[in-house]
Amino acid sequence: MISLHFEKISMYPRREEPSMIAVPFAEGVLTDSTRVSVLDGNAAVPTQTRVTAKWPDGSVKWLLVHFLADLPANLGKRFTISTDRVTAAPSEPVTIDRDNGTFVIRTGAIEAELTAPGGTGLFHSLKREGCVSTHDVVGPSLRDASNQEYNCEISAEGWRIIESGPVRCAVEAKGKHRSRANESHWFDFVVRIYAYAGKPWLAIDYQIVNKEPESEQVIHAAELYVRTTPNIVTSDQLRLGISRAEVDRRMKSGSAGERLSCTFTAELLEKEFIEDQPETFAGTFWVDLSGQQQGGISVTLFQALQNCPKSLDVTEEEITVGIIPAGHPITMLQGMGKTHRLFLHVHGGDETLEEVNVRSLQFQLADHPILESAAFERAGMIESIPGDQTKDWVERAFYRMADGRAKTYGMLYWGDAPDINYTSQGRGGGDWVWVNNEYDLPHAMMHLYARTGKRRFYDYLLRAAEHWKDVDILHYSPDPLRYQGQVMHSADHVTGEVKVCHEWVEGLLDYYHLTGEESALEAAIGIGENVRRLLATPRYQGEGGISARESGWALRSLGALYNETYDEKWLQSAYHIVDHFEAWKNKYGAWLAPAAGHVVFRSGFMICIAVNSLMRYYRIRPEERIKQMIVDAMEDYVEHCYVKETGMFYYKELPSTQHLHSNPICLESLSYAYEFTGDSKYLEAGRVTFEEAIKAAPQGGKERERSGDALIFWGDSPKKFAQYYYPIFYYYRTILKAGIKL
Repeated sequence: MISLHFEKISMYPRREEPSMIAVPFAEGVLTDSTRVSVLDGNAAVPTQTRVTAKWPDGSVKWLLVHFLADLPANLGKRFTISTDRVTAAPSEPVTIDRDNGTFVIRTGAIEAELTAPGGTGLFHSLKREGCVSTHDVVGPSLRDASNQEYNCEISAEGWRIIESGPVRCAVEAKGKHRSRANESHWFDFVVRIYAYAGKPWLAIDYQIVNKEPESEQVIHAAELYVRTTPNIVTSDQLRLGISRAEVDRRMKSGSAGERLSCTFTAELLEKEFIEDQPETFAGTFWVDLSGQQQGGISVTLFQALQNCPKSLDVTEEEITVGIIPAGHPITMLQGMGKTHRLFLHVHGGDETLEEVNVRSLQFQLADHPILESAAFERAGMIESIPGDQTKDWVERAFYRMADGRAKTYGMLYWGDAPDINYTSQGRGGGDWVWVNNEYDLPHAMMHLYARTGKRRFYDYLLRAAEHWKDVDILHYSPDPLRYQGQVMHSADHVTGEVKVCHEWVEGLLDYYHLTGEESALEAAIGIGENVRRLLATPRYQGEGGISARESGWALRSLGALYNETYDEKWLQSAYHIVDHFEAWKNKYGAWLAPAAGHVVFRSGFMICIAVNSLMRYYRIRPEERIKQMIVDAMEDYVEHCYVKETGMFYYKELPSTQHLHSNPICLESLSYAYEFTGDSKYLEAGRVTFEEAIKAAPQGGKERERSGDALIFWGDSPKKFAQYYYPIFYYYRTILKAGIKL
């Protein structure tokens, strides 16, 4: 049995609440996913499973589990996962059927007929089950500077089923926005719709992607409309509602002849009191239009404050959802994407606004079960530290590092933050330099979340990965050496270079396993393909022409993609890097980097990046030469880069750069050298660096600054946690395991 725990969230009981958890398994443990069920006590609850990764022997590595949970008011609750009981089905399953050339989703509460291939908009009809009248959902549509409207047009391929039920179904369509005025097209899109057994609502992810040939495009509005059906509802039966419900529950109601509106911008948000971590929760934002006969429909924009600008407007005739509000244009550079999430809740005419509000809040801060850390340890996904050996002062530092990062509100910024040092160095030409998930913050958060079970670390991971797969990779470029690449830290996210030393994939793969969202897997594979194309260029041939960091990071990403897919093509590129490291070492006696035209020198932290990546490759293909390279590299590092009288290492070997360097990435490398040799001198050499890194953990703050559409809450650069966490953890674990006192 595997234990799950829901923490206390809502003050209201939830009946058959849709829930999702990703469960890892060790190789050979689970071979039949049809015998997995979630148990409430001894009773099996409706469950649906999907394998997202397998081991080489065909057994399950990652299993995504959807289930319907009865959750109490104001209390937590425990469930278990059984792997020897037939999976239970819901009494009222969600279905998706082909009808009239398209698909119809039926949840038992609502029926949604999707737009046929080549049609515009998302829905042909959307109604309550057994109800004749439908809600007229129009769009989404875009508007350009001339106010020309472009409606989303479903491609000829139509809809693709991702999950078919019985607990959850998910479908996806792609296309472009088309103008009726002149039949021109503008901006690609991807839309995914999610429906749940017995539930009267749908979740929608709508991604706008800039694949236009120009360097940038400006969207002047992106809107979705829900219109009342003529002759069904008379004006005196209508009820309007709108809310930006937070602690003070700002909710308004109205009737026919009135208009209710609200717009969020960074300028307005700057004046708000905010104490929530922005990745997790900041209230809700919904609008409702109801009639006694037709029933009602409410629309919620997911985390509208964080994704500002956003707007909602309702009259007796229609709801206008300002995905990008008119009057608040957004510039998207070539290759950028942005996903907007919203919820459509179709309900009876007798639903109160308070009930609408509670459901909307549940969308914003959904219940999420926490998997016991032992499950991750048994599967080999994280390393364990016995609870009686952990040090509270170290664990506090991890929490402070994770929480004390700079964070940002704003449509193209949420999940990322700028780096003050990069900016002050002039790398953005006077603009803020955005970190772009340098050093893979989601993967570091994954490890901390798995160890601690803290919900906010899970949310930090999700938001960073969602930003990354939307904004920080190039969904389009005419240059094959930029296409699919993760852009390194730069102004406006995608103006920088694409280099193999700034491309990661592990956090995207974590996100894929946790959510089942294939867009993250596709993004990771795309980055890997970009890395392979770059490695084939002349720059990466020969020995010593580049820093150890560059090919080191490439090796790490290629190894991660091999572990995900077991496709040998990833290792074919990796073999070349390993051979390159060996030839490089033989040529210079160490991994020396070129500088000043006549010098080759040691760059300590870059050497350590190479060591850490080689170790990951060694775990895939354990060769004696790799082991020896790691030991030799760290012996050379300790001999030449360690400043004995200070207990620390210097930055680079050049006289101009031999200042002390507190970057703890060396702690992981020193730990590997100890594991191979058993010589504690490597761990002792890292002791002061470890202590300095712990002392440097931020205390957090509330300083804020607005920059255009972005509202920045200052703290340490996000790359600091991403870079520091795992090396510190691994050294911490290794030294405790060795029985050496901290």
